[in-house]
Amino acid sequence: MMRLPVESLSKERQLVILCSRGDWNEEQENQARELLGGYLDWKDILYQGLTHRVLNMMYYHLKRMKLLDLVEEEVVKVMKNQSKVYAMRNQYYFEELGAIYERFHEQGLKAAILKGNYLAANVYPSIETRTFNDLDLLISMEDSAQFVRILEDMGYIQGEYDRNTDMIIPGTRKQKMMHQMATHELQECLKKTEHPFVSLLQVDLNHDILWKGNCPYRISTPLLLSRLREVEVFGYKSYVLNHEDFLIQLSCHLYKEAVMLNWIADLRDLKLYKFSDILLYIEKYEHEIKWDQLLAFCEEHGCEKVIYYAFYYVNYIYGEVIPSWVMEALEPEDKGYLDEYGIENETTARWEADFFTRMFDSARVLQVSEEMMGPRDRFWSSRKEQIQVGGEG
Repeated sequence: MMRLPVESLSKERQLVILCSRGDWNEEQENQARELLGGYLDWKDILYQGLTHRVLNMMYYHLKRMKLLDLVEEEVVKVMKNQSKVYAMRNQYYFEELGAIYERFHEQGLKAAILKGNYLAANVYPSIETRTFNDLDLLISMEDSAQFVRILEDMGYIQGEYDRNTDMIIPGTRKQKMMHQMATHELQECLKKTEHPFVSLLQVDLNHDILWKGNCPYRISTPLLLSRLREVEVFGYKSYVLNHEDFLIQLSCHLYKEAVMLNWIADLRDLKLYKFSDILLYIEKYEHEIKWDQLLAFCEEHGCEKVIYYAFYYVNYIYGEVIPSWVMEALEPEDKGYLDEYGIENETTARWEADFFTRMFDSARVLQVSEEMMGPRDRFWSSRKEQIQVGGEG
């Protein structure tokens, strides 16, 4: 499929992509001034900034560059207020994370902090610029009961949240078991709070970095946990995957959500922040990432296509972020899958729209083949029934 360059997009969407970057060079600063110099549809910018979780980054950049006077006043208020809210939200989450890790340390347990939690603390330029809604941890399955018990002692309930009643419904023993077997994580641990911007704390205990079902790849969680790095997250001792494993986990997560029908149907598939995560991580640790080790790991586990998918589109959006020799080593013979979706079905389908249309146009879901949605609905209904089955405690 023909790839449209970023420059072919509207000024609004070019600005959104530009503001999803980390540090700007002089050329990018000049580009921002040029884009802001004419009429812009701030309604579209606000929507895209919010749905792609980059609005706080936009406010950070425009404030840093003293360009806020070129933005509509009411839009600035929205940006400023959201940035303040997420600064307080994230700070509260990190204080809770510190308390959780303290309990884990007391019991001699190690868990890896994943994705946005680590990125917001150690990679993004300030605490509010990477938003997240839960705490994601990778744990050893054999220690899972101990991890859950610690969280329960801290007031968490393993179960589901009912928005209508504002209640946490404890999971039955069978529901917890089926959730663990049917997905890559335990049933979530939830705790209500009195914080004005965090009414519900959620901790996701992941026992795998890949999806369940027909996933053809296997990556050993014990292997990943055996080479964790000890880090500090706002002064709290914690652990994180090594650089190569962290990139692999981000890429696997991005690929899964970009091509699985349940994510597409909910318009949660192609979110710009997921590509930005990889960009900023590589920029932050470019001198520490051992690309040869990453390639060796991918070859050993046969997951080159998944990693290539994520890296390909990061380069497509932002330029040569991943070195060309790495891309050549990962490149598959057939790249048609880059425009396919429906990996949970027996057969896949191909998008008719180009990548940026799929990313920015919410009507993309209407293009999903009905032939694909039928098996998808049966697949997820069956999985939901498996997870929710049972009534005994």
